[in-house]
Amino acid sequence: MQIKYFMKTDNKHNFLVKLENNNLIFNDLTTALIVSENKELATKDCLNKIWKFEKADDMYLLINSFVDELSKIIVCQKGVLDGFEWSINEVLDNVLQHSGKSFGYVFGQVNKRKKYFNFCVFDTGQGIYNSLLNSVHKPKNAAEALQISVKEGITRDRKIGQGNGLWGLHQIVSENTGKLKIISNSVVYDLKNNKAETYQLAEPFESGCVVDFELDYSKEISISKALGGYEPVNLKMESLEDDLGNIIIDLKTKESGVGTRQSGAKIRNELINVYIQTGKAITLNFDKINIISSSFADELIGKLVQEYGFFNFNNIFKLRNMTENLQSIIQRSIAQRMMDSYRSFDDSFF
Repeated sequence: MQIKYFMKTDNKHNFLVKLENNNLIFNDLTTALIVSENKELATKDCLNKIWKFEKADDMYLLINSFVDELSKIIVCQKGVLDGFEWSINEVLDNVLQHSGKSFGYVFGQVNKRKKYFNFCVFDTGQGIYNSLLNSVHKPKNAAEALQISVKEGITRDRKIGQGNGLWGLHQIVSENTGKLKIISNSVVYDLKNNKAETYQLAEPFESGCVVDFELDYSKEISISKALGGYEPVNLKMESLEDDLGNIIIDLKTKESGVGTRQSGAKIRNELINVYIQTGKAITLNFDKINIISSSFADELIGKLVQEYGFFNFNNIFKLRNMTENLQSIIQRSIAQRMMDSYRSFDDSFF
């Protein structure tokens, strides 16, 4: 979207967008997808795409989709998904509340090799300096506006917000030793290794605001420590609990199905993330499922047993409402995985 901005405002240069990476070409990163016009895609495949959100409903859909997709493709340490969900919610809401525009853009991607994910939020609004200029804070310049924007309680209007958004994001990124870059009114606030610097852009960037942050999903985040004792309620985790507080996962509700190895891997990652976040035992409900593929059983159950060990697996995961056919398929996958583990141990020992 920054490319689009300069294409429209810069009359001195010609722009050629050359995309050599096949993934970038496929997803067309110079064009934004409007959430309201692509709800089905946004629900199922939201990463590696630029999304244009125009209202609170768009935000809600995107945030849930981001968290769901992340939880299925990577395993995050405790607090990472909660910290991300809180942060992205606040930053997207800031766009609609303070930018002076009724829309914004967001893009997210995962780097599995380096174990981090990165999200960038962009708007074409008035910028942070102009937003705070007529507030009680009255920043002297754009650099001061960025510096005070990451402090607690800084907002242009207390009737609209409490000033927790950028401050909270800054705290969560710092707790994770991640990266944060805010660009607004031709000034950059850059946080790396918990050291911040503010500098002027060589080229003018007067309109809009960019908030770009990166979290290491292999590092635990203490949300309570980051947010000064505040612990946000995880509504998604609560929705998985029954009246007694037990976590129930109904496999029949999984859109990916129970027939492929890919689906088994997604659900396995999701279960591990749920356990890391809650520390509670998880019941897998096989009700109304008559058959599963052996590859699905191996990827989901077999690899969970291999990862946690047989006894820990039985303490963490409870399998309920299985038919005899399902039991046979799962028992075979467990036996094969345990045999593989035994052979690996035997080879390494001798």
